[in-house]
Amino acid sequence: MNWIRANKFLSGFIAVMVVAVGALGYLLYSAYSNYSDVSDQFTQTANDLHQLQSRVPYPDDANLAKYRAQRDDLIDATHTLAANLAQMVLPVEDITPSAFQDRLRDTISSLTAKATKSGVKLPEHFALDFDQYQTQPPLPAAAGPLGRQLAAIEIAMNILLDEHVSEVTSLTRTHLSQESSSGGGTNPPGGGGGFRPRGGGNASGPGALVEKVPFEIRFTAAQNAFATVLNDIAASKKQFFISRTLVIENTAPKPVPKVAPDASAGAAPATTGTDASGTGASTTPSYLSFLVGAEKVRAAMRVDMVAFNPPDKATRKGAAPAR
Repeated sequence: MNWIRANKFLSGFIAVMVVAVGALGYLLYSAYSNYSDVSDQFTQTANDLHQLQSRVPYPDDANLAKYRAQRDDLIDATHTLAANLAQMVLPVEDITPSAFQDRLRDTISSLTAKATKSGVKLPEHFALDFDQYQTQPPLPAAAGPLGRQLAAIEIAMNILLDEHVSEVTSLTRTHLSQESSSGGGTNPPGGGGGFRPRGGGNASGPGALVEKVPFEIRFTAAQNAFATVLNDIAASKKQFFISRTLVIENTAPKPVPKVAPDASAGAAPATTGTDASGTGASTTPSYLSFLVGAEKVRAAMRVDMVAFNPPDKATRKGAAPAR
């Protein structure tokens, strides 16, 4: 302390130098931190620039114009496809609930008469799963969509009847969202049989780009008739159908025995084809039968009735692509 008192000037100078060195160190540290941030930002910007310059095509105004033209062509092609598909969809008609009930009665009567003429067995009190609307009208908002669903199911039923299937076991449709005030579609369980198509049953929301309304149908048919039904449903020009799920069961799961019961005891030996009286009657043993080819198939099909709602083409020149 005595030295500091004796050398006040020198002591003050040393103190000032210590403070100055500390301040200088702080400034140097801050400058280095700023330099690191600026250097990182410069490196990132340089990399971005290099990526832009090396892109193919180069993002200039000419290439951007070409990109927009290609985008518009793709949107036009998409709308054209959607419009063509929309022609394969039954329209939603503006009908009243009572008019829908009249149409339902006429459709059931027509299909029942056609089934009787074609020898196709239908379930008792068959109403195409529209049973509730035989005695009460639907909601006004549901009459039009129900009319379209009824027409689509009628198309599918006519395909089955035209091919003379042996029996239609059951038909289960998806309830539309417009049928209830809550707006929820349901898929009620179908009838008997040991097999059931898998997959969800709710219809997609109305107004969507693609709407689907499934229905499930079970029938028994000869093998060639079944194949024709499957092809005709897929090739329908009046309504676009998608066979979503298919389950097939042979009506004769067990093979025909190679040796008929009591064949050795009760059958006469084969002859040349005529009996002793010379009448020409065949003496082929009565127990002979075809091993394959005589079976029928029980089929369960989940079919989607598809509707396409093309977007508004006027919005084609909408938002510009991100740059």
